Amino acid sequence: MFAQRRLIWYELEDPLSAVQSTLALANRHANRDARAKSFSGTMTTMHYTSIAIFVTILLASSAKATTYFVDCASGSDLAPGRAEATAWKTIERVSLTSFKPGDSILFRRGTHCSGSLWPKGSGLESHPIRIGAYGKGALPVIEAGGAEAAIKLLDQQQWEIENLETTGGSPYGVYVGATSSVGALHHFRIRNLVVHDVSGNPKTKTTGLIVCSAGNGATLADVVIDGVTAYRTTEWAGIIVFGGRDVIVRNSLVHDVYGDGIVLFQTENGLIEKSAAWLTGLQPKETIGTPNGIWTWNCRNCIVQATEGFWTDSPGFDGGIYDIDFANHDNTVQYNYGHDAQGYCLAVFGAENQVTTNSTVRYNVCINNGRSPKLARRQGEVFISTWDNGSLDGVLIYNNTLFWNPSVDAPPIKMTEGTTFSGSGPDIFFNNIIISNVPSMAESESGMSYRRNLYWYPGDALPKWSIAGHEHLGFAAYHETAADELFGDPKLDWLLRPVPGSPAIGHGLSIPGFAAGAVNSMQTLGKASDIGAVEALPVPESAGNVPTSLPRAKGKWMLLLFASKAAPEARSQLVFVQTAIAQYGGKSLEAAVLGDANTDLQYDWNLGTVKFIEADGLGQAMAIQKVPSVLLISPSREIVGRWDRFAPPAELGLTLKHYLGPANGDPILDLNGGEQ
Repeated sequence: MFAQRRLIWYELEDPLSAVQSTLALANRHANRDARAKSFSGTMTTMHYTSIAIFVTILLASSAKATTYFVDCASGSDLAPGRAEATAWKTIERVSLTSFKPGDSILFRRGTHCSGSLWPKGSGLESHPIRIGAYGKGALPVIEAGGAEAAIKLLDQQQWEIENLETTGGSPYGVYVGATSSVGALHHFRIRNLVVHDVSGNPKTKTTGLIVCSAGNGATLADVVIDGVTAYRTTEWAGIIVFGGRDVIVRNSLVHDVYGDGIVLFQTENGLIEKSAAWLTGLQPKETIGTPNGIWTWNCRNCIVQATEGFWTDSPGFDGGIYDIDFANHDNTVQYNYGHDAQGYCLAVFGAENQVTTNSTVRYNVCINNGRSPKLARRQGEVFISTWDNGSLDGVLIYNNTLFWNPSVDAPPIKMTEGTTFSGSGPDIFFNNIIISNVPSMAESESGMSYRRNLYWYPGDALPKWSIAGHEHLGFAAYHETAADELFGDPKLDWLLRPVPGSPAIGHGLSIPGFAAGAVNSMQTLGKASDIGAVEALPVPESAGNVPTSLPRAKGKWMLLLFASKAAPEARSQLVFVQTAIAQYGGKSLEAAVLGDANTDLQYDWNLGTVKFIEADGLGQAMAIQKVPSVLLISPSREIVGRWDRFAPPAELGLTLKHYLGPANGDPILDLNGGEQ
C-alpha cells in the first residue's frame, strides 16, 4: 500500500521521478525479500512484475494526449494538425497516424471528407482515443464510396466515435473487428452517428451499416452503441454485434435494410433498449438466411426491452419482430411494441442440437401482425418451434396483449409439429390477452401449459383450439380440458387498458406465486394479477391549447418534444417521435423538438424530418416543468395528450392510432370485430 500511495503522489507531481523512486523502492523490497528463507524468488519476481506493470501504465498515461484537427475543406496535410488553424486535410493523413491513449481526432462540422478512415493505435483504460467533431453546425460527413468501410478499427481497443455522419462503404459502414488471435478487446463507444447507404450483396450476416464482429476466440467487451441512426443497405444488418460481452444498444434507429434490424449474436450480457427497427428484411430473394427486426442468437443473459418494431418483412420465412433464437440462455423480451409486421411478433426457438434455456416473454403489446397470409399461416403471432434436434427448457410467456387480425384464418398462438421441450424449466403460457378476429386461437403441441389466458373472438363462428393433437371446437369444449382458461370480451379501452368490469382485472395468476420448476403447484397467492400487458396506466392528459407563437403546419397534428442533452430520457423519447413520423409524417403529422440551439442538439441527435424549435420561453408558456415532456397537439392547437415523463412506445403509438387512425397501409385497430 505504501508503494502504491507513493506512485500516485509522484504521478501527480513528476512522472519520471515517480518511476525512479518506485524502482528504487522495488529494489529495497526485493533485497529484503531475497533475504527471506522461503518464497524469495517468487516474491522478487512478483515485486518486479507488479512494478513493471505500474511503470508501463504510468508512462502511457503520463504521455501528453494530443488533439488533432481535420478540416477537409481548407486544411493541409503538411500542417501539424494540432490546432484548428493548422488542421490536416484528408482522411488518408489520419489513417497513416498511430494515435496514443487519450488522443482526440476532431473533424470540422459542415465538411465532407472522402475515403476510408482507419486510424491506428489503441487507448488505455480511462484514456480512450476519441473521434468526434469540432465547431458548430451539421455533422462532418465521411464519404467512403466503394471502400471497405467508412470507419474501421481492427484489433484495436479503447476507442470512442461520436458525432459523425458516414455514407457508402461495402460491405460495411462502420466496422469494429477482432481477429481470432487477439483475445478480449475492451471499451468501444459509438454515439450519435448517422450511417447510411452501404452497398453490396451479402455474403455473411456480419455485414451492413454498423458491424462489431469478433473472430473465434476473440471478444469485443464493453460495447455501447447509443443514439445511432442507420439506414439503407443492400448488405445485411442495420446494427449487429457478434462475439460481444457487456453490450448495450440504445436510443438507436434502423430502417430500410435488406436483412436484420438490430441483433446480438454470440454475446454475453447484452441489452437492446429504447430503439426501433422498421422496413427490415427487404432483400428481394433469399440468399443467406431469413431476417427479423430485433433479435438475439447464442446470447447469454440478454434483454430486449422498451423498443418498437414494425413493417418487418422477409424474402423467405421469419419476417417477424422479436425472436429469442436457438442456443440462447437467460433471455428476456419485455415492454415492447410490435405491430404491422409481415410475420410474427414474438418467437422462441431451439435448433441444431442446442437447448434454449430460461426464455421470458412478458408485458409486450402486439397488434396487426401476420400481414402476409403465408407467414400468418406458418407462424402466427407467437411462434414456438424447434428443429434439427433442438429443444426448449424453460419458456415463460405471460402478461402480453395480442390483437390478431390476419387476412386468413390462422391461429395467433402457433407451435410447430414436433416441438421438443427438455429439462426441468417451467414452460407456461399464462395471463395473456388474445383478441383474434379469426376463429382459430391456438395450435400447440404438448409440453406447454396454458393457464389463465383471456381469449376473445367477436365473430359468429365457433372459436377453435388444437392442443396436443386434440381439436376443441368452441370454448366450452376447450374449457373441459383447460379449466382455468377464460373466454369473453376483455373490455379494453383504446390504450388496451381493462376498464371496470373487465374479466382481465384481478383474474390472472399471481406472478409472485409462481414456483419455478413446479408447473402444477402454480397458484394464485394473495392479490391476483391482472391479465394482459397493461394493468394500470394514466390517461394522457388534455391540457388546454398551445400558444399561437408556436410555429405550426396548417391542418396537421403535432408531436412536440421538450428536450435537453442533460436529460438522457429525452434522447430515448426522440426515438419514438421519429417512429411516429416514419408512419404518419406523409399523412397528417408533424413533429418538433424544442430545445437549446447552442448545444448542437439538432445535429448531434439527427432529427431528420423532425423540426427543431428554439425554446425561447415556449416551455414556460406551456408550463413545462420536466424534460422530457411530450405533447400531442391537434390541428386546432388543442393539447389532447400530455406526458410529463417518458412515454413508452406502445402508449404513444396507441394514442396516435386513436386520434389519427391507422398509418398508411395499416389496418385499423378494431377491438370489436367490425369492418376490417
